Amino acid sequence: MGNDLIEEKECEEHLECILTGVELIDRSKKLAKANNDSADLESKKKDVVADFAAQLKKIEGSIGVLSRVVSSGKEYRTVKCIWRLNYTKKMKELIRLDTNDTVRTVELTKQELQTKLQGT
Repeated sequence: MGNDLIEEKECEEHLECILTGVELIDRSKKLAKANNDSADLESKKKDVVADFAAQLKKIEGSIGVLSRVVSSGKEYRTVKCIWRLNYTKKMKELIRLDTNDTVRTVELTKQELQTKLQGT
């Protein structure tokens, strides 16, 4: 064996190593920071998800309303109207000014009749 031809080559291997006290403290601090970072990101993720969920719910509400409008061919809008009071018949009519249609007819209130009797 004294005549064996031996050659050594340097290399690196990924092997288990026992941490020193300083290394253990360093890794503990890094672990704590990683846990805090994870919790912060999870909180931000929940906020973003909640925001998107709210936006989606709003859009879905619009889709529902518009679907009903398109399906029925009708929607509610603010329309200029007048009340036509007929003191003889003690009735009043609500009339749409865009179509001149009568929306509803109701009895005059006692206060409306009293106001007319007082001449105001």
